[in-house]
Amino acid sequence: MRRVRLGELLVRQGLLTEAQVATALAYQSRWNCKLGEALVQLRLLEPGQVQRALSSQLRVPFVRGEEMAKVPAAMVKSVAPEVLARLRVCPLRVEWHGARGMLYVATHQPENLPLLDELAFITHLTVRPVLALLEDIERTLRRHCVSGTRELEPIELPPDDGIRLEITRGGEG
Repeated sequence: MRRVRLGELLVRQGLLTEAQVATALAYQSRWNCKLGEALVQLRLLEPGQVQRALSSQLRVPFVRGEEMAKVPAAMVKSVAPEVLARLRVCPLRVEWHGARGMLYVATHQPENLPLLDELAFITHLTVRPVLALLEDIERTLRRHCVSGTRELEPIELPPDDGIRLEITRGGEG
């Protein structure tokens, strides 16, 4: 059975017209982004509306930011911080069925099978994706002191020789 395209789904739900989808598809092509990102950038939909539609399209549950705020620190710290920062995911809960564990993980890419497989390999758990907004994931990780940035090595700068550069906007003479 063919999966319904996101644009078609949004038109069926009455959230967009076909002309709006065409505009977003042109934006997507021009800026090489996902359709949902294009819809939000064009202010045709709110991020939550795109999230709910994607959840329906991909048949995965979604979690809102206010629910992500309730994720306990112990759950977040159950996976190495560098893994969470690199994969940009947040563990939500683990369910045990006998000796087998299932990790529910918030991700903005629930269709990214290599990412899910890598997390399953690292944790030795079956991984179930839960759709979340990237900014909600990153906010939760920051709150639990998981940073997505690498520490930068300092560089040596030559001594100031008194030269001043004037910085102007492009196109100004």
